Amino acid sequence: MILASIIFLSCGKENNDILIGKWRLVKGYDIMAGGDYDIPDEDQRFEEYTMDNIRIQYDLNENEISRCNYSATNTSVTIFGKEDGGDEWSFTYQYWFQHDTLAIKHDGGWEYYNEYFIRVR
Repeated sequence: MILASIIFLSCGKENNDILIGKWRLVKGYDIMAGGDYDIPDEDQRFEEYTMDNIRIQYDLNENEISRCNYSATNTSVTIFGKEDGGDEWSFTYQYWFQHDTLAIKHDGGWEYYNEYFIRVR
């Protein structure tokens, strides 16, 4: 039974492994905006998380709009980088999966909003 448990646990993918790929923003949730809302096509974007710990954002035409480093646990992603002037920055957000959808929570304290992405590759 112990051997079966070890085999089962070693075969399972962690969330941060599932995070790797390219995702398209399609929906949002904001209590201040009345709850769930669809993202208009012109405001949709892509986020890509690579195996090399790089997060790349693209506009709807797949033009790169930003690039930074990231590190992920099973529940959070920290993006970080360095400005041209040498100042370092970082931001951490929570994420989870609802079926095949990546959900990201942007927390501003007492107010937050969620973004929902579908995998495109």
